[in-house]
Amino acid sequence: MKIKQQFVTEQEDTTSPEHYLWTSVLSKAAHDAIYCSDWKEAKLAMAWFNDMGAGFKEVCGYAGKDPFYVHKKMIAPIAHRKAHMKMIRNGARYYVEETTPPETQHHSYYRGTNTTTRAGRKRGRPKGTKIYGV
Repeated sequence: MKIKQQFVTEQEDTTSPEHYLWTSVLSKAAHDAIYCSDWKEAKLAMAWFNDMGAGFKEVCGYAGKDPFYVHKKMIAPIAHRKAHMKMIRNGARYYVEETTPPETQHHSYYRGTNTTTRAGRKRGRPKGTKIYGV
């Protein structure tokens, strides 16, 4: 026996748990297609979006999204990801341009060597001083 699920649209109730579930499924598939480091999973997700099969349309319907709009929005990022994967597979490497460091390169906690102010001194109570009274 198959349970018929009611389709939720953007104008209707979007606070139901089912709506959140199917929106999360669609979001996870989009994330896998664009950002997943496992190339096998990424290719499966990209194929799922590109094929626009019955499962894709059903998930979009349950999430309250238009499948053609989702497909249209995902075409460009998927094409960019495919080009990136092809470039890496063919041996392309990214090189970062070397830049000259700034002349004074200090840690963020470095305050200089001026000993007249607190900035150049060591932490704690100065040597030779005693604390009287409490």
